[in-house]
Amino acid sequence: MSTIGIVALVILAVVAAALVIVAAVRLGRARRPAPGEAAARKRPSWYEILLAVVLLLVLVILAISFAVEVTSGGSASEGWRSGARSSLFLGVMLAVAALALLFLAAFLLARLPAAGTAPPASEAGAVQAGTVRDPAGSRLVGLLLLAIGIALVGWVYLDPASRADLMTRVLYPAAVAVGIVLLFDKATRSWTPKTPAEGFREWLLCDLILITLILGCLNLEQLESRDAYGGFLWDMVHVAAFFLVFWCLDRTSMRGRFLVGFGYLTLLPLLLVLWRWVQEIEAPAETAWWSTVWPVFFLALAFFVLEIISLLVLRDNRGHIVPAVKDTLFVVLYAIFLIVGVPSVE
Repeated sequence: MSTIGIVALVILAVVAAALVIVAAVRLGRARRPAPGEAAARKRPSWYEILLAVVLLLVLVILAISFAVEVTSGGSASEGWRSGARSSLFLGVMLAVAALALLFLAAFLLARLPAAGTAPPASEAGAVQAGTVRDPAGSRLVGLLLLAIGIALVGWVYLDPASRADLMTRVLYPAAVAVGIVLLFDKATRSWTPKTPAEGFREWLLCDLILITLILGCLNLEQLESRDAYGGFLWDMVHVAAFFLVFWCLDRTSMRGRFLVGFGYLTLLPLLLVLWRWVQEIEAPAETAWWSTVWPVFFLALAFFVLEIISLLVLRDNRGHIVPAVKDTLFVVLYAIFLIVGVPSVE
């Protein structure tokens, strides 16, 4: 990546993080509805949507160029970028920009007004009483602090082999176990304010992201030398992002939660590229393109765009069957690409 690209990446990360902070402040200052009054949503301004789209396109371009340079072996050839700290810095900036833009997109989509007319004043109380409120996102701060604390402990006090053991023996198995418990809770829940189509889509994506979490654990298990393990940060990001996305899909009812899921699946292959880059793992020269992460990346990116179009075209897609069919096709193609990408054993 050129110096201009690096500067653009840093500026993008700072701007995206600033926009998320502004969005959080605006949510905190929003007027709370009075008892019996329906919550009013302000439609996002055109410049907010345009800015989010432009930043997203810039991020995708920089991420692709960054990943191509990494896989081609020219990421850290000379200059100040040859150090491990510089590589870590670039990866962190890319992750910050990606997560910030993901939250910004979810914020803008959550502000889109729901389809239909407002209920009459006489029925406002009944509608409010029957509404199921989503859990506050601020409750996730405690879990985020826990993840940061574990990452700091592993980074400061443990050697590379101990970090690998911590991930493979504690954090990954615990995350998979909690994910299975969350799915069991979802299966045995007797009430839900969501439509059957929404529930079906949630099951598809929740199952898929849990499988990707298991694949991440297996990927670490296949590491040849744990003494050279340097992907602790990216594995922690993987585990933390899994719980965040699962919470968005299962515990909230915002319109953009499926877009968050597709955004997560789009960024996951890039996270694997960064992990392999840190580990200095090079793919064999004879590896076919279908055996790399790029088919899965472009598939998820295409359905990420389709989800945006679905949200814009179908103003009320809660019970619509088209998004459910689209997600079914995505999961089937994703499974096929994963099976095709498995290297043959001779």
